[in-house]
Amino acid sequence: MSAKNINWSFQERLNIIKNFKLYTKPKFTGNEDLIHGVTWGLYNRVCENIKSFTILFENKQYCDAFIIAGVALETCAKLSFIKDRDNLEQSKEYYNKYLASTTLSRLKYNLNLDKDLSNEISWINFVNLLKIFYPVGNSIFSNKQETYENVIKSINYRLGENKEKISLLKKSFKELPINRYTDYFCEKLKIYEASKEMDRYYKKYCEFKHGNMMTPGVFSEEDDDLQSNSIRNDIADDCLYLILGLILYLEKYSPKPFI
Repeated sequence: MSAKNINWSFQERLNIIKNFKLYTKPKFTGNEDLIHGVTWGLYNRVCENIKSFTILFENKQYCDAFIIAGVALETCAKLSFIKDRDNLEQSKEYYNKYLASTTLSRLKYNLNLDKDLSNEISWINFVNLLKIFYPVGNSIFSNKQETYENVIKSINYRLGENKEKISLLKKSFKELPINRYTDYFCEKLKIYEASKEMDRYYKKYCEFKHGNMMTPGVFSEEDDDLQSNSIRNDIADDCLYLILGLILYLEKYSPKPFI
């Protein structure tokens, strides 16, 4: 990011972040294609993440702030995956993949909660999730031995054990991994000269998340510990630029025609 060559203080960067203005929420009538509500929801979630980041950073909770910044990046990447296409038709194609993938994850999660669907709430949850999944599931269908319709028919019944349904879902559909979104987003950020650094920030976030850097005792929170203070300043430096990179993207983001 070319901006990193400027020797901005922490406070100067934080002020830019605090002054970021988001788009006003659209007035939905209820007749819009769901893509409009989903893209607005993703955009708004990123903006809410940025607000949470600001509060944590001002309270010197830099590890927590970095985690929230990473979550904002992942959410922004999902928005970009849908939004940054050549036309509305392409955006709907990738929106279908996104919706199918997230709904598939919820289907498997809910089926894992019980042995079968004899419980009324479990059955209702399954039916409603399948209603969302059915129109878009074909976009991530990967079963070479069966047709899409046959797979849906095979799981769309109340009897039998859930593990059988889960097994067929895993065999028949390919859930999009998070790097499918983040790799696409970093590629798009090349026009802002930010892709390499945002990729580095994201990998650092993943290390923090999986290494549980927020665990008490990982390093001292006391300002008089020089080694820990140096680490904290490095974390603060990176997470501020991570958020500034997202703001750079969001300020170029057009709300039409998707929200």
